[in-house]
Amino acid sequence: MRRFRNHLQAIPPYASARDEFEGKAQIYLDANENPYVAPWTEEETFRYPDPHHKALREGIAQYLGVPMHEILCGSGSDEIIDWLIRATCEPYEDAVLTVEPSYGVYETYARIHGAKVQKVRLEKDFTLRAEAVLNALSPRTRLIFLCSPNNPTGNVFSPEVIREILEAFEGWVVIDEAYGDFSEDPTFWLRQRGRYDNLILLRTFSKAWGLAGWRVGYAIAPAEVVGLFYRTKLPYNLSTPAQQAALQALSRQETILQILSQIRSERARVSKALSEIPLVKQVFPSEANFLLVRFTHSARQIYEKLLGQGIVTRYRGSLPLCEETIRVTIGTPEENDAFLSALCAISSLIATEPS
Repeated sequence: MRRFRNHLQAIPPYASARDEFEGKAQIYLDANENPYVAPWTEEETFRYPDPHHKALREGIAQYLGVPMHEILCGSGSDEIIDWLIRATCEPYEDAVLTVEPSYGVYETYARIHGAKVQKVRLEKDFTLRAEAVLNALSPRTRLIFLCSPNNPTGNVFSPEVIREILEAFEGWVVIDEAYGDFSEDPTFWLRQRGRYDNLILLRTFSKAWGLAGWRVGYAIAPAEVVGLFYRTKLPYNLSTPAQQAALQALSRQETILQILSQIRSERARVSKALSEIPLVKQVFPSEANFLLVRFTHSARQIYEKLLGQGIVTRYRGSLPLCEETIRVTIGTPEENDAFLSALCAISSLIATEPS
């Protein structure tokens, strides 16, 4: 099976000024930058950023213990998702497979690029069956996207199931680990990557690392994926401040580990508290930094009532298998207490309403 669109291999890469020169110089007169603004810009932001993200990739590689040539960086993991579809799928011919309910961007970008979308519904308990995925494949399926921990359900898919898919499918299997840092075993698939030449892992600095505003994502992938990405991506896809922010975050690993521990603790506390509220029908197990909650009453109405008190959650009741649910992020202890207090008040109010 071909894994990339044939014509990409013959396209010469766009050579930016920073592609033609590497290293440090005293005077840069190659990229048509404006040095006159230097006195009032921060950290030479009048210069173009490193298009190959070398310092950041080296930092990520050191943090993960993987070779730098297996790391690529994008403007959030969304850019990488978009690129993977463009790089593998011939419009109106090839297909992308994803599961439902899951992260909607996979389907959105697939449709934007004219790829067909094959969807496999999860079981009622949100588990995934390898047989269902493999039966849904066609000869034109190029990508399988699996979000694990899954959004919005919060559960991790069985390693045995994913292994079966990896071994049976010749195309790319993309495991989106945006929420992986919050799981019980964040490095499981990182440790397994050497066994599969069709495995791509997606990660982001937007969740656990707290850099959502900077839009920095990355992938751990075979060298051929990384090489083609840097030949065909947008020339300067990641700003200098964004790269620097991610590097600075990597220097705070101990602090992040402490924060992750606190979030997991709060997740358990909030889950227990929610299960004791009469209005709550079910709190689904989660290995992410959010909980999916099913209510005995209209989730849309509860969402609106919370919104009226200045608390924004995410209504998920329109998604398959997610009837009467809201997704709530684990915030600070104070934010969680405010949410629980508001929900208790709403529960009491609804209990007194005439049926």
